[in-house]
This record gives sequence, C-alpha cells and structure tokens, in this order.
Amino acid sequence: MKQNLISLLIALVLITPPITALSAEVIIIKSSDIIPYQKAIEGFKRRFSQGVFQEYSINEDIDKGKSILEYALKKGGDLILAVGPEAAYLVGIHSSSVPKVFTMVLNPEKLLDDTILYHGVSLNLPIGFQLERIKMAFPKRRRVGILYTQEQNQKIVDSISRKAVDSDLHIVSLPIASQKDIPRVFNSPQFNVDILWIIPDRTIGSEKIIKYLIKRMLLKKIPVVGFNEWFTDNGAILSFYLDDQEIGEQTAELAQKLLLKGNSLTSVIHEPLIVRTIVNLKVAGKLGISVSNDLITKASEVIK
Repeated sequence: MKQNLISLLIALVLITPPITALSAEVIIIKSSDIIPYQKAIEGFKRRFSQGVFQEYSINEDIDKGKSILEYALKKGGDLILAVGPEAAYLVGIHSSSVPKVFTMVLNPEKLLDDTILYHGVSLNLPIGFQLERIKMAFPKRRRVGILYTQEQNQKIVDSISRKAVDSDLHIVSLPIASQKDIPRVFNSPQFNVDILWIIPDRTIGSEKIIKYLIKRMLLKKIPVVGFNEWFTDNGAILSFYLDDQEIGEQTAELAQKLLLKGNSLTSVIHEPLIVRTIVNLKVAGKLGISVSNDLITKASEVIK
C-alpha cells in the first residue's frame, strides 16, 4: 500500500507541468524605453519562457497610452504586463477583464489607490531586511537618523520606526520642508545620530544634495546607508540595491501564478524577494568605522 502511494505521488509530480511551462500571449505596456525597464522585461521573458509577447512603449504619455492599450487589446492577449509607473497607472484604470500585473514601480500604494490596486512587484526595499542588515553592519550603533519630507514619506518613516523596535534600533526622525532646511537640521540638537539612512525622497534626491549629505557625514565619521549602488560608489559605507532582471523574473512567476490561480492570491503588492547589499570597506577603514564580519560575509559586493 505504501509503495503504491509513493508511486502515485511520483506520477503526479511527473505529469504536473512546472509553472514556468505556462504558455500565454502577453501584452507588455512600458512607460518608456529606459534600460532598467528593458532589463526587467528581459528577466520576465526569460522566466516566462513559453510566452508570446507584444511590446509597446507609451513614452510616459497616459493619453497616448490609452489608444496604444486599446489597439493591443484588440489584437488579443491573455495577460497585460505594465512596466513603470505611468504604464502601471494606465493599465490599472482600464476596465479590461484581462489579468494584469505591474512591475518597476516605487511606492505603488501611492500611485494605485484602493479602487485600482492590482497584483505587482514593487521597487520598495523591504524595511525589515534593511533594518536587520543595518544592525548587523554596525552592532554598536543604535540611533539611525532619517532625513525626509513629511508630505512624501511620513507614513514610511512611521512604519520604519515601529519595525525598528524589534531590531533594537531607534529611529531619529529628521523632517524637512525643503532643501534649505538641511543645514539647520544638521546643526540642531536633534541631530544626534550614529548612522544616517537615506531613503528615496524627491526633495533630497538630487545628486548634488546627496553628495553634500555624504560629505557632511564623512566629516563627522557617521556612516551613511543608501538605496542603490551609486551611494557606495560615492562614500556611503552600506547600500542596498535591486537587480532589474531579477525583479522581472519575480514578476513573471507572479504572473504565472495569477493565470493559474486567478484572484485567489492573497498578497497584492509583493516586495522584492532578492535584495543585494554592498559594503564599502575602503571608506569605513579611512574613517575608522568597523563593519561586522557577519555583514561582510553576507554582502553581495565588498569594496576594498
């Protein structure tokens, strides 16, 4: 009896097609032709190997995109993939019953309200993962400063503050209204931090401003944590980044699950599954700042 059961299970495994074997006609609507979007699409196509693809760019023009989407739907398709924020919004507001997924969108919950929310992979770096790595990198440092504008990021900073408690870290909120407030914040008594963590924020997102922030922290021997490879190339000691092709691959897996299971999927917005870490030991050594060996061994890249 036991042998028969084992044989039956093996047979079921052999006759059950893997999820990557799913075939479908996929309409790809992308915001533009920039390299990150193209890499994400390459990753999607590689993982969705049995797909047949129509690909269209709306050049960040929602009105133009409406006619493009209508044309694509008339040709037919089993799934719509929206790549980039403009494309994600356009596909989200369309009334088509064709299953749809989005990718390459930062803070999709801001772009897509509850009435147009649909499945996709965001570009938001998982908060818990970043807190864990920050604590691992600098085990003796507890006060983590975050410079941000309240209108854009207050909810995110509140969420970070709540989750930081579990990591035994204290978030020092440093809200500003404009770039002019930055020197005042740095010179205020409230600026008592062991680490400066820079999160995506349009007000402080220019290269000039971020270089200024990093330079000020280097003078104070305070490590900076950033959200892409550029930071560690320009003086930050720790940074996190996502691989665009891996985001595309994750989106393909989500799309195939959606086609197989429909709206029974519980999660709607999915965090990236793979986050890469870079450590700049060259800067850390010059400043006399120690970085734990635990973090170094787990890092995707170490600059020496």
